[in-house]
Amino acid sequence: MRGIAWLVVAAVGAALVAPSALPRLIERLAAPAAAPTALVEKDQLASGVNRIAVAPGPGGHFYLEARVHGEPIRFVVDTGASAVVLDPEDARRIGLAPERLRFSERFRTANGLVRVAPVTLRELRIGQLALPHLPAVVNEAPIGVSLLGTSFLARLQGWRVEGGRLLLEW
Repeated sequence: MRGIAWLVVAAVGAALVAPSALPRLIERLAAPAAAPTALVEKDQLASGVNRIAVAPGPGGHFYLEARVHGEPIRFVVDTGASAVVLDPEDARRIGLAPERLRFSERFRTANGLVRVAPVTLRELRIGQLALPHLPAVVNEAPIGVSLLGTSFLARLQGWRVEGGRLLLEW
């Protein structure tokens, strides 16, 4: 509750400093918050395959909370991204200081060319699903949410969208 009070105080302060930003700020505050985790089901199928079902979040996107190096990180599943991409702030939270990384690669995105730093995650865990030694990149510029791209999906036994839910199987 205290966090919401501080958010309101910050919004009022921002409105006083930049009145033209008030409508955008009100729109963001009124928007429904994206649930960091949308796991609705975890089961083991008769075939021995484990499955996690994820309900869609705001805008129909599939959000997951994964533990990376033991820290919770909010991800969106992005089939248009070829890699697991960490927002710089998320990278910092798991001990990968962006100022110490080498941004040696470039990715072409819908927003143009971006620089990224290749890293290897010791482990990415979603419930009982654990992927060790997962290649990833840290985006140089903030992107707001980290991405689980096709390099993550390729490590699974299978994935699909069925009945409006994302099914991850391993």
